[in-house]
Amino acid sequence: MNCIFAVADCNNFYVSCEQVFQPELRDKPTVVLSNNDGCVIARSPEAKAMGIAMGEPYFKVRQRMGPAWATGQNAVQVRSANFTLYGDMSRRVMDIIADNAPEIEIYSIDECFMDYTGAAFDVVEHARALRATLRQWTGLSVSIGLGPTKTLAKLANRKAKQDETGVYDVADLAVRNAALKDTAIEDVWGIGRCWSKRLKRHGLYTAHDLTIADRRWARNIMGVVGLCTIDELNGLSALAIEHSEPDKKTLCVSRSFGHTVSDRNALAERIHYFTVRAAEKLRQGDWVAGAVSVFVRGNAFRQDLPQYSNSTTIGLAIATSDTGPIVRAAQYALDRIYRSGIPYKKAGVLLLDLQPRASAPPSLFGAANPRRDHLMDVMDNLNRKFGSGAVSYGQIPQARTWYMNQHHRSPRYTTHWQELPMVK
Repeated sequence: MNCIFAVADCNNFYVSCEQVFQPELRDKPTVVLSNNDGCVIARSPEAKAMGIAMGEPYFKVRQRMGPAWATGQNAVQVRSANFTLYGDMSRRVMDIIADNAPEIEIYSIDECFMDYTGAAFDVVEHARALRATLRQWTGLSVSIGLGPTKTLAKLANRKAKQDETGVYDVADLAVRNAALKDTAIEDVWGIGRCWSKRLKRHGLYTAHDLTIADRRWARNIMGVVGLCTIDELNGLSALAIEHSEPDKKTLCVSRSFGHTVSDRNALAERIHYFTVRAAEKLRQGDWVAGAVSVFVRGNAFRQDLPQYSNSTTIGLAIATSDTGPIVRAAQYALDRIYRSGIPYKKAGVLLLDLQPRASAPPSLFGAANPRRDHLMDVMDNLNRKFGSGAVSYGQIPQARTWYMNQHHRSPRYTTHWQELPMVK
């Protein structure tokens, strides 16, 4: 039986989410900035045409573009990252796809694999209908690529973004070969910049070049993973839909600060907040952690300031998701690495040695406390009902003016009552 895979990818996802609720942004150059309004992480087609690069620092783009950034017909619209909105829009998209596709694998916040193998209907027409449904129900534009392997479906998705129908199928061999010849080697899923440079030195410049490469040579150069990519490009399915997420090994919550901080108590306040959020995420996944790591860093971009970075890890006596012992371990770790007089720019908390709660081995130091587990459940339920931070462990300032700069953040239209869109 011939395999049929598809990839649904939301076009310019972060920008598109902003445009759904702010139609005045359509057809205007628009960028979305990272945490602390640091770098460009999403661009509209108009912003790309102006030469604004992905990952370029915000202040450098403003300097380079001069008056064109803020005035005239080409004035760039700027929005701070609104991950609450983007996450909710992603959930809506994935729910619609799951209701309409036989099998799915959520690959990222804006991308999803689908397996149509054995479908008794016209898959291309189904993809077009799904795309229309997503557009009507969410307002987002989605491109769908189809092919006999996941890698070819990814390649087809790149072509779909250039096709007026938004759907592109490479099942036909002639169409596939044309697409392979038109795809640069660095744009092949799984190759990337480093491998592409090495392959170009050996005369491989397109995806088609890779399909006809000598397999023994490819094995020596790229290993088994490279052979898998070659097989996939040749239409031999080597990657199946993953029905469950790979087991996590770590969980991290970290941020760069809007302004540097040197005071120990101020830094401890941030570490406390990060630890509480990490523990909440741990419980959401029904995991427990066996160790806590804390790291701090100075401002590497200011060589005129004292530089310092350090981290340390504290093991937990019992693998747990209880916020209490995790917070105590994080604060003890901070005491070990804090150095006065350093202007800290970034800090974070990593939870290590993650295990599913159900399969965590018993500890020689005692069992988990059911009353504490119930307390954590009550806290999480209250925060889900009344909003994140409604109830917290310990004292966390509600304003959190230090948290991050988001001077251009749009409202969280779909998840906060006070920020629902107004209809006039």
